[in-house]
Amino acid sequence: MTENPFGDTSPRAGKRGYLLLMSAGKDNAKLTQTVLKNVQSAVDENASVLWIDSKGIGIFVSTELVAAEIWTEAMKSQIRTDFQDFRDMLIVEIGADWMARKDARTEHWLTTHVGKPREIPYERRRRPQY
Repeated sequence: MTENPFGDTSPRAGKRGYLLLMSAGKDNAKLTQTVLKNVQSAVDENASVLWIDSKGIGIFVSTELVAAEIWTEAMKSQIRTDFQDFRDMLIVEIGADWMARKDARTEHWLTTHVGKPREIPYERRRRPQY
């Protein structure tokens, strides 16, 4: 097999795409920054932030790890109180079908890592009303 001179751009090279959503119980920017730092250092150095604020974070991740391992790595901390404001986290694997607003960061990431979304079957497309 020949090596790609532009690097491995295939999302199917053993890596899967995930969306990590985490919410904090109250404003805590340190918590969201800690989760992002943990994910970028232990899971995917190129993790792409969908949004981040003091109440939560959304991160796109490409990794060979499974969701439980991503959770474990995201929640690692030397300081026990780092996660006292943690409310909940959801990690979902991104499948073959998706939809996002045109020209959004999410659309670009999903197209790059997952592929184009499925098209509406011909028989279910809206036809012009005459």
